[in-house]
Amino acid sequence: MADPGLVANDLLAGDRVICYEGFNPRFYVVSRYKDVDAALRQPDVFVSGQGQGPKFSPASGVVSDPPDHTFYRALVQDHFQPKAISSLEPRLKEIAEEQLDTVAKEDTWDLHDVLAFPLPIRIICEILGVPTEDIWQFKKWSDASVAALAAEDASVFEDEAGKLRSYMLDLFARKRGRPDGGLLDRIAHAQRDGRPIPEQEALSLTSQMFVAGNETTTSLITNFVWRMFQLDLWQDFVEDRFDLELAITESLRFDPPLLALFRTTAREVAIGDCTIAAGSKVMTHYGAANRDPDAYDDPNAFLPNRHGKTPLSFGLGIHICLGRELAKLEARVALETLRERFPALRLVNDGMRIPPFFFWGRSKLPVRN
Repeated sequence: MADPGLVANDLLAGDRVICYEGFNPRFYVVSRYKDVDAALRQPDVFVSGQGQGPKFSPASGVVSDPPDHTFYRALVQDHFQPKAISSLEPRLKEIAEEQLDTVAKEDTWDLHDVLAFPLPIRIICEILGVPTEDIWQFKKWSDASVAALAAEDASVFEDEAGKLRSYMLDLFARKRGRPDGGLLDRIAHAQRDGRPIPEQEALSLTSQMFVAGNETTTSLITNFVWRMFQLDLWQDFVEDRFDLELAITESLRFDPPLLALFRTTAREVAIGDCTIAAGSKVMTHYGAANRDPDAYDDPNAFLPNRHGKTPLSFGLGIHICLGRELAKLEARVALETLRERFPALRLVNDGMRIPPFFFWGRSKLPVRN
Protein backbone atom coordinates (compact mmCIF):
# COMPACT_ATOMS: atom_id res chain seq x y z
CA MET A 1 0.00 0.00 0.00
CA ALA A 2 2.84 2.40 0.81
CA ASP A 3 4.83 1.78 -2.38
CA PRO A 4 3.06 0.15 -5.35
CA GLY A 5 6.39 0.07 -7.19
CA LEU A 6 7.58 -2.71 -4.87
CA VAL A 7 4.46 -4.73 -5.69
CA ALA A 8 5.06 -4.16 -9.40
CA ASN A 9 8.61 -5.47 -9.13
CA ASP A 10 7.45 -8.56 -7.21
CA LEU A 11 4.80 -9.30 -9.83
CA LEU A 12 7.18 -8.83 -12.74
CA ALA A 13 9.75 -11.14 -11.11
CA GLY A 14 7.17 -13.92 -10.80
CA ASP A 15 4.75 -15.80 -13.04
CA ARG A 16 2.91 -14.04 -15.86
CA VAL A 17 -0.35 -14.65 -14.01
CA ILE A 18 -0.94 -15.18 -10.31
CA CYS A 19 -4.15 -16.10 -8.50
CA TYR A 20 -4.86 -13.95 -5.46
CA GLU A 21 -6.89 -15.78 -2.80
CA GLY A 22 -6.98 -12.98 -0.23
CA PHE A 23 -10.15 -11.38 -1.57
CA ASN A 24 -13.67 -12.74 -2.01
CA PRO A 25 -14.03 -13.54 -4.86
CA ARG A 26 -10.47 -14.54 -5.66
CA PHE A 27 -9.01 -12.92 -8.75
CA TYR A 28 -6.15 -13.36 -11.19
CA VAL A 29 -3.47 -10.69 -11.66
CA VAL A 30 -1.99 -9.96 -15.09
CA SER A 31 1.11 -7.79 -14.86
CA ARG A 32 3.17 -7.86 -18.09
CA TYR A 33 2.74 -4.97 -20.49
CA LYS A 34 2.07 -7.29 -23.43
CA ASP A 35 -0.54 -9.28 -21.48
CA VAL A 36 -2.38 -6.25 -20.09
CA ASP A 37 -2.29 -4.66 -23.54
CA ALA A 38 -3.70 -7.83 -25.13
CA ALA A 39 -6.46 -8.16 -22.52
CA LEU A 40 -7.61 -4.57 -22.96
CA ARG A 41 -7.74 -5.03 -26.74
CA GLN A 42 -10.10 -8.02 -26.40
CA PRO A 43 -13.25 -6.56 -24.84
CA ASP A 44 -15.28 -9.56 -26.03
CA VAL A 45 -13.06 -11.93 -24.02
CA PHE A 46 -12.19 -9.72 -21.03
CA VAL A 47 -15.56 -8.08 -20.51
CA SER A 48 -16.51 -5.05 -18.38
CA GLY A 49 -20.21 -5.80 -18.04
CA GLN A 50 -19.78 -7.58 -14.71
CA GLY A 51 -18.00 -4.64 -13.11
CA GLN A 52 -14.54 -3.07 -13.34
CA GLY A 53 -13.90 -3.62 -9.63
CA PRO A 54 -13.00 -6.89 -7.91
CA LYS A 55 -16.64 -7.69 -7.06
CA PHE A 56 -19.18 -8.88 -9.58
CA SER A 57 -21.75 -6.17 -10.28
CA PRO A 58 -24.46 -5.54 -12.89
CA ALA A 59 -23.60 -3.70 -16.09
CA SER A 60 -24.51 -0.02 -16.03
CA GLY A 61 -23.75 3.09 -18.06
CA VAL A 62 -20.34 2.94 -19.74
CA VAL A 63 -19.27 0.09 -17.43
CA SER A 64 -20.94 -2.37 -19.78
CA ASP A 65 -20.34 -4.19 -23.03
CA PRO A 66 -21.54 -3.45 -26.57
CA PRO A 67 -24.13 -2.55 -27.67
CA ASP A 68 -25.00 -0.81 -24.36
CA HIS A 69 -21.48 0.54 -23.94
CA THR A 70 -21.48 1.88 -27.49
CA PHE A 71 -24.75 3.72 -26.91
CA TYR A 72 -23.85 5.30 -23.57
CA ARG A 73 -20.35 6.30 -24.59
CA ALA A 74 -21.70 7.98 -27.74
CA LEU A 75 -24.24 9.82 -25.60
CA VAL A 76 -21.58 11.65 -23.56
CA GLN A 77 -18.40 11.66 -25.63
CA ASP A 78 -19.05 14.95 -27.49
CA HIS A 79 -18.36 16.81 -24.25
CA PHE A 80 -14.89 15.23 -24.07
CA GLN A 81 -13.71 15.73 -27.65
CA PRO A 82 -10.41 17.63 -28.09
CA LYS A 83 -12.05 20.87 -29.28
CA ALA A 84 -14.46 20.90 -26.32
CA ILE A 85 -11.63 20.14 -23.88
CA SER A 86 -9.21 22.76 -25.23
CA SER A 87 -11.89 25.44 -24.88
CA LEU A 88 -11.89 24.83 -21.11
CA GLU A 89 -8.28 25.97 -20.56
CA PRO A 90 -9.08 29.62 -19.72
CA ARG A 91 -11.73 28.54 -17.23
CA LEU A 92 -9.36 26.00 -15.65
CA LYS A 93 -6.73 28.71 -15.26
CA GLU A 94 -9.31 30.98 -13.64
CA ILE A 95 -10.34 28.26 -11.17
CA ALA A 96 -6.71 27.44 -10.32
CA GLU A 97 -5.97 31.10 -9.60
CA GLU A 98 -9.11 31.44 -7.46
CA GLN A 99 -8.20 28.38 -5.42
CA LEU A 100 -4.62 29.50 -4.82
CA ASP A 101 -5.78 33.01 -3.92
CA THR A 102 -7.36 31.49 -0.82
CA VAL A 103 -3.93 30.53 0.58
CA ALA A 104 -1.82 33.39 -0.73
CA LYS A 105 -1.23 34.62 2.81
CA GLU A 106 -1.13 31.25 4.51
CA ASP A 107 2.04 29.65 5.78
CA THR A 108 0.94 26.01 5.67
CA TRP A 109 -1.93 24.52 3.67
CA ASP A 110 -3.04 21.30 2.03
CA LEU A 111 -2.45 20.92 -1.70
CA HIS A 112 -5.18 18.28 -2.01
CA ASP A 113 -7.85 20.37 -0.30
CA VAL A 114 -6.96 23.69 -1.93
CA LEU A 115 -6.11 22.76 -5.53
CA ALA A 116 -5.89 19.10 -6.51
CA PHE A 117 -9.44 18.25 -5.47
CA PRO A 118 -11.41 21.50 -6.11
CA LEU A 119 -10.08 22.14 -9.63
CA PRO A 120 -11.28 18.93 -11.33
CA ILE A 121 -14.48 18.64 -9.33
CA ARG A 122 -15.49 22.22 -10.09
CA ILE A 123 -14.94 21.77 -13.81
CA ILE A 124 -16.76 18.41 -14.02
CA CYS A 125 -19.66 20.00 -12.14
CA GLU A 126 -19.71 22.79 -14.72
CA ILE A 127 -19.59 20.28 -17.60
CA LEU A 128 -22.45 18.32 -16.08
CA GLY A 129 -24.41 21.43 -15.13
CA VAL A 130 -24.32 20.64 -11.40
CA PRO A 131 -24.20 23.39 -8.75
CA THR A 132 -20.68 23.79 -7.37
CA GLU A 133 -21.44 25.28 -3.96
CA ASP A 134 -21.49 21.88 -2.24
CA ILE A 135 -18.25 20.41 -3.60
CA TRP A 136 -17.27 18.92 -0.25
CA GLN A 137 -20.53 17.01 -0.16
CA PHE A 138 -19.75 15.81 -3.68
CA LYS A 139 -16.30 14.77 -2.46
CA LYS A 140 -17.84 12.67 0.30
CA TRP A 141 -20.08 10.92 -2.22
CA SER A 142 -17.22 10.43 -4.65
CA ASP A 143 -15.00 8.91 -1.95
CA ALA A 144 -17.80 6.56 -0.92
CA SER A 145 -18.32 5.45 -4.54
CA VAL A 146 -14.61 4.72 -4.97
CA ALA A 147 -14.39 2.90 -1.62
CA ALA A 148 -17.43 0.78 -2.50
CA LEU A 149 -15.79 -0.26 -5.78
CA ALA A 150 -12.82 -1.71 -3.88
CA ALA A 151 -14.68 -3.15 -0.88
CA GLU A 152 -15.59 -6.77 -0.23
CA ASP A 153 -18.76 -5.50 1.45
CA ALA A 154 -20.08 -2.44 -0.41
CA SER A 155 -23.26 -2.26 1.69
CA VAL A 156 -21.54 -0.08 4.30
CA PHE A 157 -21.47 2.71 1.70
CA GLU A 158 -25.11 2.39 0.71
CA ASP A 159 -26.25 5.34 2.82
CA GLU A 160 -24.01 7.78 0.94
CA ALA A 161 -24.93 6.14 -2.37
CA GLY A 162 -28.60 6.69 -1.55
CA LYS A 163 -28.00 10.37 -0.81
CA LEU A 164 -26.22 10.79 -4.14
CA ARG A 165 -29.09 9.07 -5.97
CA SER A 166 -31.66 11.33 -4.31
CA TYR A 167 -29.62 14.42 -5.15
CA MET A 168 -29.26 13.38 -8.80
CA LEU A 169 -32.93 12.45 -9.16
CA ASP A 170 -33.87 15.91 -7.97
CA LEU A 171 -31.46 17.45 -10.49
CA PHE A 172 -32.87 15.32 -13.30
CA ALA A 173 -36.37 16.55 -12.47
CA ARG A 174 -35.20 20.15 -12.61
CA LYS A 175 -33.31 19.65 -15.88
CA ARG A 176 -36.36 18.15 -17.54
CA GLY A 177 -38.28 21.28 -16.60
CA ARG A 178 -35.54 23.75 -17.64
CA PRO A 179 -33.16 22.37 -20.31
CA ASP A 180 -29.77 24.12 -20.31
CA GLY A 181 -27.67 22.19 -22.84
CA GLY A 182 -25.29 20.70 -20.25
CA LEU A 183 -24.25 17.08 -20.11
CA LEU A 184 -26.69 16.29 -17.31
CA ASP A 185 -29.45 17.84 -19.39
CA ARG A 186 -28.47 15.60 -22.30
CA ILE A 187 -28.55 12.50 -20.10
CA ALA A 188 -31.88 13.52 -18.56
CA HIS A 189 -33.49 13.84 -22.00
CA ALA A 190 -31.74 10.88 -23.67
CA GLN A 191 -33.81 8.33 -25.52
CA ARG A 192 -33.01 4.91 -26.90
CA ASP A 193 -35.22 3.30 -29.50
CA GLY A 194 -37.73 6.10 -28.99
CA ARG A 195 -37.98 5.66 -25.22
CA PRO A 196 -36.30 7.53 -22.34
CA ILE A 197 -33.31 5.63 -20.98
CA PRO A 198 -34.04 3.87 -17.66
CA GLU A 199 -33.69 6.07 -14.61
CA GLN A 200 -31.11 3.71 -13.07
CA GLU A 201 -28.97 3.91 -16.22
CA ALA A 202 -29.12 7.71 -16.18
CA LEU A 203 -28.06 7.71 -12.53
CA SER A 204 -25.22 5.26 -13.10
CA LEU A 205 -23.91 7.13 -16.11
CA THR A 206 -23.97 10.46 -14.27
CA SER A 207 -22.25 8.98 -11.24
CA GLN A 208 -19.55 7.45 -13.44
CA MET A 209 -18.90 10.79 -15.17
CA PHE A 210 -18.83 12.56 -11.83
CA VAL A 211 -16.45 10.17 -10.04
CA ALA A 212 -14.16 9.52 -13.00
CA GLY A 213 -14.10 13.25 -13.70
CA ASN A 214 -12.37 14.14 -10.46
CA GLU A 215 -10.81 11.24 -8.58
CA THR A 216 -7.99 10.28 -10.92
CA THR A 217 -7.06 13.87 -11.81
CA THR A 218 -6.83 14.77 -8.13
CA SER A 219 -4.37 11.91 -7.62
CA LEU A 220 -2.41 12.80 -10.76
CA ILE A 221 -1.79 16.31 -9.37
CA THR A 222 -0.88 15.19 -5.84
CA ASN A 223 1.29 12.33 -7.12
CA PHE A 224 3.21 14.65 -9.43
CA VAL A 225 3.95 17.25 -6.76
CA TRP A 226 4.83 14.62 -4.14
CA ARG A 227 7.19 12.87 -6.55
CA MET A 228 8.92 16.14 -7.45
CA PHE A 229 9.90 16.56 -3.82
CA GLN A 230 10.70 12.88 -3.26
CA LEU A 231 13.20 12.95 -6.14
CA ASP A 232 14.49 16.47 -5.53
CA LEU A 233 13.10 17.63 -8.86
CA TRP A 234 11.00 20.54 -7.64
CA GLN A 235 13.53 23.20 -8.61
CA ASP A 236 13.96 21.68 -12.06
CA PHE A 237 10.18 21.77 -12.41
CA VAL A 238 9.96 25.40 -11.27
CA GLU A 239 12.74 26.45 -13.65
CA ASP A 240 11.05 24.62 -16.56
CA ARG A 241 14.05 22.34 -17.18
CA PHE A 242 11.93 19.55 -18.61
CA ASP A 243 8.92 19.23 -20.90
CA LEU A 244 5.86 19.33 -18.65
CA GLU A 245 3.68 17.34 -21.06
CA LEU A 246 6.25 14.54 -21.11
CA ALA A 247 6.68 14.74 -17.34
CA ILE A 248 2.91 14.37 -16.79
CA THR A 249 2.96 11.28 -19.03
CA GLU A 250 5.89 9.92 -17.01
CA SER A 251 3.97 10.59 -13.80
CA LEU A 252 1.05 8.62 -15.21
CA ARG A 253 3.43 5.77 -15.99
CA PHE A 254 5.35 5.83 -12.72
CA ASP A 255 2.48 6.70 -10.37
CA PRO A 256 -0.78 5.76 -12.12
CA PRO A 257 -3.79 7.08 -10.16
CA LEU A 258 -5.54 3.82 -11.03
CA LEU A 259 -3.11 0.99 -10.37
CA ALA A 260 -5.49 -1.46 -12.01
CA LEU A 261 -9.00 -2.20 -13.16
CA PHE A 262 -10.79 -5.51 -13.40
CA ARG A 263 -12.39 -7.53 -16.18
CA THR A 264 -14.30 -10.82 -16.23
CA THR A 265 -13.39 -13.64 -18.59
CA ALA A 266 -16.16 -14.50 -21.04
CA ARG A 267 -14.49 -17.83 -21.84
CA GLU A 268 -11.54 -19.90 -20.72
CA VAL A 269 -8.28 -18.04 -21.36
CA ALA A 270 -4.69 -19.31 -21.37
CA ILE A 271 -1.88 -16.87 -20.55
CA GLY A 272 1.54 -18.46 -20.31
CA ASP A 273 1.27 -21.56 -18.12
CA CYS A 274 -1.98 -20.41 -16.48
CA THR A 275 -5.47 -21.31 -17.63
CA ILE A 276 -8.12 -18.90 -16.33
CA ALA A 277 -11.63 -20.31 -16.18
CA ALA A 278 -14.58 -18.55 -17.77
CA GLY A 279 -16.35 -16.21 -15.37
CA SER A 280 -13.19 -15.29 -13.43
CA LYS A 281 -12.21 -11.82 -12.28
CA VAL A 282 -8.92 -10.60 -13.75
CA MET A 283 -6.96 -7.62 -12.46
CA THR A 284 -5.21 -5.83 -15.33
CA HIS A 285 -2.37 -4.27 -13.35
CA TYR A 286 -1.44 -0.97 -15.03
CA GLY A 287 1.07 -0.12 -12.31
CA ALA A 288 3.10 -3.27 -12.96
CA ALA A 289 2.76 -3.14 -16.76
CA ASN A 290 4.07 0.43 -16.68
CA ARG A 291 7.24 -0.83 -14.93
CA ASP A 292 7.83 -3.79 -17.27
CA PRO A 293 11.51 -3.85 -18.36
CA ASP A 294 10.43 -5.47 -21.63
CA ALA A 295 8.45 -2.31 -22.40
CA TYR A 296 10.62 0.43 -20.86
CA ASP A 297 14.32 1.05 -20.40
CA ASP A 298 15.21 1.69 -16.76
CA PRO A 299 11.54 1.32 -15.75
CA ASN A 300 12.05 2.08 -12.05
CA ALA A 301 13.56 5.48 -12.77
CA PHE A 302 11.36 8.57 -13.06
CA LEU A 303 12.64 10.29 -16.22
CA PRO A 304 10.72 13.55 -16.84
CA ASN A 305 11.67 13.72 -20.52
CA ARG A 306 11.08 10.02 -21.26
CA HIS A 307 9.90 9.05 -24.75
CA GLY A 308 8.59 5.62 -25.68
CA LYS A 309 5.54 3.43 -25.25
CA THR A 310 2.31 5.02 -24.08
CA PRO A 311 1.59 4.07 -20.45
CA LEU A 312 -1.47 1.90 -19.92
CA SER A 313 -2.78 4.16 -17.15
CA PHE A 314 -5.86 5.30 -19.12
CA GLY A 315 -6.62 1.84 -20.46
CA LEU A 316 -6.92 0.93 -24.14
CA GLY A 317 -9.46 -0.02 -26.75
CA ILE A 318 -13.17 0.68 -26.49
CA HIS A 319 -12.94 1.34 -22.74
CA ILE A 320 -10.07 3.84 -22.90
CA CYS A 321 -10.71 6.64 -20.42
CA LEU A 322 -13.14 9.14 -21.89
CA GLY A 323 -11.69 12.02 -19.87
CA ARG A 324 -7.99 11.39 -20.46
CA GLU A 325 -7.36 14.63 -22.38
CA LEU A 326 -9.29 16.62 -19.80
CA ALA A 327 -7.25 15.04 -16.99
CA LYS A 328 -3.95 15.91 -18.65
CA LEU A 329 -5.08 19.48 -19.35
CA GLU A 330 -6.29 19.95 -15.77
CA ALA A 331 -2.99 18.66 -14.42
CA ARG A 332 -0.93 20.91 -16.71
CA VAL A 333 -2.91 24.04 -15.83
CA ALA A 334 -2.85 23.25 -12.10
CA LEU A 335 0.89 22.56 -12.07
CA GLU A 336 1.81 25.57 -14.19
CA THR A 337 -0.25 27.86 -11.97
CA LEU A 338 1.19 26.33 -8.81
CA ARG A 339 4.81 26.91 -9.81
CA GLU A 340 4.05 30.45 -10.97
CA ARG A 341 2.40 31.34 -7.68
CA PHE A 342 4.50 29.32 -5.23
CA PRO A 343 7.97 28.61 -6.65
CA ALA A 344 9.43 28.24 -3.15
CA LEU A 345 6.87 25.67 -2.05
CA ARG A 346 8.04 22.97 0.34
CA LEU A 347 6.58 19.67 1.42
CA VAL A 348 5.65 19.44 5.11
CA ASN A 349 5.31 15.64 5.12
CA ASP A 350 4.14 12.80 2.88
CA GLY A 351 0.49 13.38 3.70
CA MET A 352 -2.02 10.54 3.58
CA ARG A 353 -2.64 7.81 0.99
CA ILE A 354 -6.16 7.32 -0.36
CA PRO A 355 -7.51 4.01 1.01
CA PRO A 356 -8.72 1.80 -1.91
CA PHE A 357 -6.06 -0.78 -2.70
CA PHE A 358 -6.04 -0.40 -6.48
CA PHE A 359 -6.03 3.42 -6.42
CA TRP A 360 -2.88 5.46 -5.83
CA GLY A 361 -2.87 9.07 -4.70
CA ARG A 362 -3.07 11.31 -1.68
CA SER A 363 -6.07 12.50 0.29
CA LYS A 364 -3.82 14.93 2.17
CA LEU A 365 -0.60 16.62 1.06
CA PRO A 366 0.47 19.45 3.42
CA VAL A 367 2.80 22.07 1.96
CA ARG A 368 4.46 25.27 3.17
CA ASN A 369 4.84 28.53 1.23
